Amino acid sequence: MGQDKCCNMIFTANIPKNNTVLIAFGTRDIGPYYWVGRSESGVQYYAGQTFQAPATGQLKHIQLFAPVVHRPSGATLGIYQFDNTTNTFGKKLSEITKEITKGDENKWIDFTIADLKVEKNQFYAFKINSIDLGMFAIAECPWSAADPYVEGIQWTGTSTNPHGLFHKDFDFAFQGAIEASADTQFI
Repeated sequence: MGQDKCCNMIFTANIPKNNTVLIAFGTRDIGPYYWVGRSESGVQYYAGQTFQAPATGQLKHIQLFAPVVHRPSGATLGIYQFDNTTNTFGKKLSEITKEITKGDENKWIDFTIADLKVEKNQFYAFKINSIDLGMFAIAECPWSAADPYVEGIQWTGTSTNPHGLFHKDFDFAFQGAIEASADTQFI
């Protein structure tokens, strides 16, 4: 296994038996956190991150770091097409739901994705939300780093502002993995 950190992007390649490579991307630098879920006032908070696929292949998972689980919750992670020029979420391509518990605090939470092909250099996004009364935090990158993941931008929204806001110089700490052909060329 080799690792090369280029352009603030993590690349890790593992060669499985079927002549494919598992390409990891994103940034795992942990800083402050952002709350996802229902607040005591009833406002629902959502979070998201855009990313550029470094290779064509099957998107296998997205991992997010949860430093705090205030109230356990079901969580839904949606994967979308994304228009990077207009900052517009497109068609929802996949949705994964899992339970977030107190046992997930200070751990990377894995959202396993089934049968989703992504194309090299295309932009995608994920959004995460709580599906009930729960509330948990997901890690952002350190604020001291200027645009820590240049291949994407952070998004936050609420039930009072569902279109949300994009934050160009901020990113969530996350890691994705794409299973691609062994002869794949990186971005």
